[in-house]
Amino acid sequence: MNSKERVLYTINHVEPDKVPIDIWLAPEISNELSNFFKIDLSSEPYLLPKIMNNDVLYSHIGFCSVFNSIYDDNNKIGDNMYMDLWGIKCKRVSHKYGSYCEFVEHPFSDIKKYDSFKWPNPVEVEKNNLDIYKEVIDKDGKDYAIIGGVGCTMFEASWYLRGFEQLLTDFYLNRDFAVELLDRTMNYSLTIAKELVKMGVDIIFFGDDIGCEQGPLINPKVYREFIKPRHAYLIQEVKKINKDVKIAFHTDGKIEWVLNDLLDIGIEIINPLQPDANDVERIKKKYGKKLTIWGNVDTRRIMSTGSCSEVIKEVSNVISILSPGGGHILTSNHIVQAGPNALCNIFAYYWAAEKFRIYPINLKI
Repeated sequence: MNSKERVLYTINHVEPDKVPIDIWLAPEISNELSNFFKIDLSSEPYLLPKIMNNDVLYSHIGFCSVFNSIYDDNNKIGDNMYMDLWGIKCKRVSHKYGSYCEFVEHPFSDIKKYDSFKWPNPVEVEKNNLDIYKEVIDKDGKDYAIIGGVGCTMFEASWYLRGFEQLLTDFYLNRDFAVELLDRTMNYSLTIAKELVKMGVDIIFFGDDIGCEQGPLINPKVYREFIKPRHAYLIQEVKKINKDVKIAFHTDGKIEWVLNDLLDIGIEIINPLQPDANDVERIKKKYGKKLTIWGNVDTRRIMSTGSCSEVIKEVSNVISILSPGGGHILTSNHIVQAGPNALCNIFAYYWAAEKFRIYPINLKI
């Protein structure tokens, strides 16, 4: 069974030969691994996940690119300051082992700037990324499950442009503008998603963080009035192109409150089911035949600062809860950040994944 077959089996809630595997890595970690394996990712950007024996290939394009803007000197506008094509200004904050992106200025925080903004053509802006996708589909589409990543799809994109507090206020005091901005960002992401589906991706990956660790990030009434219908529209439109394309959705936080809504609009894969915020075992029992869980090895402590033995125990525990019966793609619950034990822990992660992922699940070390 190859990787593509393995992933499609598990999404259909049938146990494949092995649990499919994946991982999310910070750029510093990817670079360190590339140096370790002596490979050049500029010539083949998907070579590292193939070397690591991942079963899915993908990248994130669209509004999520703001987080990569701090790694491109063409976006630099000052000392550790960067601005992307949308006018979103970010600061590159360095720490002992790496760096992260911190928002500084939102272009529509002054609403007067909105009317004069010239919205870019998504196909033109994303041409290079779409060309790379076409190459990987042509080269690897028969062997690997290809995921079209269009995260930060609409709600996140809107607050990146407007500001979080301002957008939440708009839902109550400036509703017409909130609707206009959501529609603009939705259609931008939808255009990219349609292109990816036409190319032949197996999965479309939308995402908007609508949960925090205590529960809803926004009022559920606001979600159901403004955001849920637009997420539903995205899914309906890509399914018109290919009814068999699978739909994945990312949101962090405690999300059991919204799972029925996500199922209602056609979400088939949830990422990542944050393990420190959800009753993972209960959700697997309740939704395990309806939702595939793409997750959820802890990154907050285990992967970045835990010991190798803790990583092995964590991987074993995740597989034991989520993998029986299929419906599980093993991955980190978010990006593995650079840290004192990160590289060793990544190798421990893959050792444990290979050890425990063979069906029927055998968790003896």
